[in-house]
Amino acid sequence: MKLGHLSDLHVLKIEHPRPWHYLNKRIVGGTNLLLKRSKSHSSSVVVRALDRLQNHCNVDHIAITGDLSNLALDSEFYESARILSSIPDAAQRVSVIPGNHDYYTHAAAREQRFEHYFAPYIQTDLPGYRNDSAYPYCHLRGDDVAIIGMNSAIPTPWFFATGRVEEEQLKTLAAMLDDPKVRDRFKVVMIHHHLLPFEHSKVEFTRRLINASEVLETLRRHDVDLAIHGHNHHFSTIEIPHLRGSGTLRICEAGSTSVGSYSNPYFGGKFNVYDIEDGRLKSIETHLFESNDAGFTKWRERVFEEKI
Repeated sequence: MKLGHLSDLHVLKIEHPRPWHYLNKRIVGGTNLLLKRSKSHSSSVVVRALDRLQNHCNVDHIAITGDLSNLALDSEFYESARILSSIPDAAQRVSVIPGNHDYYTHAAAREQRFEHYFAPYIQTDLPGYRNDSAYPYCHLRGDDVAIIGMNSAIPTPWFFATGRVEEEQLKTLAAMLDDPKVRDRFKVVMIHHHLLPFEHSKVEFTRRLINASEVLETLRRHDVDLAIHGHNHHFSTIEIPHLRGSGTLRICEAGSTSVGSYSNPYFGGKFNVYDIEDGRLKSIETHLFESNDAGFTKWRERVFEEKI
């Protein structure tokens, strides 16, 4: 199975703006858009990424780890959902989770706007674990892959972008990972926030995953094979041993897929392709947006030798 990984699309679409929509944290995000973000992120780059994933990389499934919007506006969610709906059989081939920008205001989180617009992609194949929250959900794909979507997004004060996974969600995740339908599969967990400190951040305290150590311990204790995230807009791969046995948890971020203008390729627009076969990760390909003319090209590839 080939799994495509996009993140931090930051689709911008402001229609019929009303002043009272910005009498909250959105005034900070709006200022950021005016200063830089609207110039570096492009929905057209996202469309080109999806085209390459389907027609060049031939992926079987696509995972998107949050921040599909900028300001959690209905117009942005609608536009992101419209882009995803162009994928053939999207409801069976796409998994999404929210990021901090998708829960940008208390109202957006309370009214579950993200969950409304992306409902087809957050259904679960294990309904017995569903409670008042949509998360975690589980997509069983192929014969041996389980993709689990978590929610680390919470409304935060101005100038903060922290996240947290609620205790009930962690307990459900642990039970789900031990379920016989999941236990022996290659297990992929999607989460928006990073699990380890980001060395390039000067304000890590204001954007960290508050209970990262608890989440990481759960993933390691229950033999998760691959954790994919976003948030940092930066390429990274990290390997950490499981707490039981000799297995390895790989933690991967490609970056923000929608970035079309950059000086450092590590922060450029990217997506990952994970080749999963016979219960193991065979390789990771990372594709980088080079230019409007060149589009996306393969930037790097890592191949993993089979353990004997």
